[in-house]
Amino acid sequence: MDFIDRPADAGMITSSSDVSLPSLLWGEERRAAANAPCSSHVGDVGSRMASDEGGTFFIGMERADDVAAREALLDRAMGPGRRRKSSEKLRRGRRPSEGLDFVAKDADGRLVGTVRLWDVRAGEGGPAALLLGPLAVDPAVKSAGIGSGLMRHAIREAARLGHRAILLVGDAAYYSRFGFSSEKTGKLAMPGPYERERFLALELVDGALDSASGVLKASGRKAKPAPMARAA
Repeated sequence: MDFIDRPADAGMITSSSDVSLPSLLWGEERRAAANAPCSSHVGDVGSRMASDEGGTFFIGMERADDVAAREALLDRAMGPGRRRKSSEKLRRGRRPSEGLDFVAKDADGRLVGTVRLWDVRAGEGGPAALLLGPLAVDPAVKSAGIGSGLMRHAIREAARLGHRAILLVGDAAYYSRFGFSSEKTGKLAMPGPYERERFLALELVDGALDSASGVLKASGRKAKPAPMARAA
């Protein structure tokens, strides 16, 4: 990574040059790239991207056999305190929003990045939205643009699936390049300690958060409980 931000609910990030939101979502060249088959996820549709270091990485849907590698990456990238973040209260016991959990893999199939989005309500009875996080990139991978690639892919897919807004807690200087700001979060709050200036939103549909107020509420699919071990 080019730099590591302060620990944030949205995760750790990489810096790279990025495009504006309109070309991010509707640029013909990027849309064509997103529809290219992802070789690391046979049967999925994903994005194949060249890194700044001259290699290639692939973004596609997370699979069941990616779980162990994803958790290990999050431990390396975010440390032992990651489960105490305010966003974790909204993720605990839930599954990511359908079709919105992605991983990045290098040419050898090694998992080097992850991002997930979660269904929430923007306040009690408020409009539906997505909570992005954690976004994480393997600290061993530098200057590859993986974090930016994951963000572009996630935003594009959320818009394609008809979602109207994305929220996150993270560094405004970084996420502003994707269109995020604190403009629409003034009447909203996270369900735990957080830094208000880092609570950001991106409307995929103009006005989607105009009526939003109150504390975010989890609304996603509930995770299946882990099977209990049988006594010998």
